[in-house]
Amino acid sequence: MAQPLSALLPGFPAPRKPILLIGCPRSGTSVLLQTFLESRELRSIQSEGHVLWDAYHHPRDRGWDSDALRAADVLEREREYIYCAIRLFVQGRRFIDKTPANCLRVPYLDALFPDATFVFLRRRAAENVSSLIEGWRARPRFVKYSLPERFEGLGALNGNLWSFVLVPGWRDLRSASLEEICARQYVACNEAALAARGAVDGSRWIDVAYEDLVRSPVEEISRLFERLGLELTDAVANRAAALHRTSGPTAITAPRPDKWREQNRAEIERILPLVAETERRLGYEPAAGA
Repeated sequence: MAQPLSALLPGFPAPRKPILLIGCPRSGTSVLLQTFLESRELRSIQSEGHVLWDAYHHPRDRGWDSDALRAADVLEREREYIYCAIRLFVQGRRFIDKTPANCLRVPYLDALFPDATFVFLRRRAAENVSSLIEGWRARPRFVKYSLPERFEGLGALNGNLWSFVLVPGWRDLRSASLEEICARQYVACNEAALAARGAVDGSRWIDVAYEDLVRSPVEEISRLFERLGLELTDAVANRAAALHRTSGPTAITAPRPDKWREQNRAEIERILPLVAETERRLGYEPAAGA
């Protein structure tokens, strides 16, 4: 419906200084978003932004290529639709969005929102990939697409269902193990964000480490709010103080240190070489065995 309706919409200006949270799925973006939404200055569309970004660019309409988008993909009628939809949702507040697939769309989003600030959340590979594995196993939760081709290396999960972000080159993974697919998602999301960062003005890009967020949550949230020109209210500070023990809305099990060793140790040890270079580029020392 978005495409025919867009021709009837009046013109709206771009939302002012939107905040775009990006990060690999299962990196902690959901719990970070919930902390931001304690601010009365901010409002999201109350879900991930697929209704905005997929309206004109669903992968099925592009040969099931991937979730990635470029600046050249922005259409003028799409711009009008997105600006209008955001205006209706946020009701005068500042727009904030959390869509993990947007790691693959920074140039596209930068073309739509030239004064947006990107908040990029990174996380160590072992924890992040293990959480992706658990998410894939939690079907039907987190299933995103029914693809035109089957996957045969997933054991009980064999079939054409795909969870989380659809990465470029996914067809090369049709015989891959679950842990390799999840590792490829981690690498693709983080490498795309790192590659795009250099083209965005440094004043509009903020890096955050998940480990810092749970170790010093009040300090990290205070830093983010100051950079973004937001007031740190008591409600936000209280939410931040509890962040290290808070399960986000998409949590599968309660957070605890080194959970991956209990859940998926063998799988993670197998994929460490696949993620080692990306971890280095993110500023981490790769785990032993990489």
